[in-house]
Amino acid sequence: MSSGPENKGNEGPSVPAFTRTFGLRLALWYATLFVSGAIAIVFVTYYLTATSLAQRDQQIIKGKLGDYAAAYSRGGVRVLAATVRAEQQAAPERLFVRVVDRGVESVVLSNPEGWDPSKLETVTARLADGTLVQVGKSTEAREDLLARFRAVLGVVTLLIVIVALTGGWLATQSALFPIRRLALAVQRIIRTGRTDARVPLDGSGDAIDELTSLFNTMLDKIEGLVTAMRGALDNVSHDLRTPLTRLRGTAEMALASPPPGGPDQVADRYREALADCVEESDRVLVMLDTLMDISEAESGTMQLQREPVALAEVAARGGSLSRRRGGKGRRAARRGTCSSLRRGAGRRGRGDR
Repeated sequence: MSSGPENKGNEGPSVPAFTRTFGLRLALWYATLFVSGAIAIVFVTYYLTATSLAQRDQQIIKGKLGDYAAAYSRGGVRVLAATVRAEQQAAPERLFVRVVDRGVESVVLSNPEGWDPSKLETVTARLADGTLVQVGKSTEAREDLLARFRAVLGVVTLLIVIVALTGGWLATQSALFPIRRLALAVQRIIRTGRTDARVPLDGSGDAIDELTSLFNTMLDKIEGLVTAMRGALDNVSHDLRTPLTRLRGTAEMALASPPPGGPDQVADRYREALADCVEESDRVLVMLDTLMDISEAESGTMQLQREPVALAEVAARGGSLSRRRGGKGRRAARRGTCSSLRRGAGRRGRGDR
């Protein structure tokens, strides 16, 4: 029946569940933001590239349209046809060129084979005599280039997702390491009950390092309270031994043998013994209250009403408290009180009466 708890106690420190779930959420948030930003950049890059290619085609078409319109103005269709043939023999790209003479006759000077009419971009210019010169360019080459660019961007996006997930997980693990170390320290303190363990600081000065420092300060405070409680218990056990011994001795003497004399003398003797017992009980109660007040004051849990007090008065009260212990304590208290009164005469401080 006891093997379960023993095995559990022998297990190594486990990673807290909240750090696992929080780390996973943080890694996913990091990856989501990173991937979203990267995808936005990819889309903007694709849009700018497509727009730039379209503008380039428009510039080529408009430039050629101006050249062909000027050639037609110089020599009509014959000069324009010669210009188109010469340019398309030397240029890698072929263009669609058509001339409409005053809206009546249409002359196609260039119509490359295999072009899809639906993918043809054209620009038209009307000359002074009413002739229309039309120049067009196919978008197939541009769409092929954009298709290859989209494939490359897809691979890049996939790599970005992988890098984001991996980097987010690694960054989260590194960021949560101090918190995990702090949680393990708390688990160790709860399991062992030792308050002297401390979490080492990495010296970065960030918020997590400040949290660790505050946690160590809290452990110092708790350890101080525990030490004060142990000291108070030791003082109680030591200081109560003498009055309780006297109380027991008085009761045993009264019960040991009946005192000689008549009934009145016997009653007086028992009454005196009871009075001594009550006196010793009051002394024990006063001592317990005093020790509790001292323990609360040392631990910092007592709410003190501080006001100006004379140090001589404080020393006198301390001496009167110590003289209640009797014997050597009374003589030592008397000497200490007199010495304190002489040194502290006229001095004042702040304290709780």
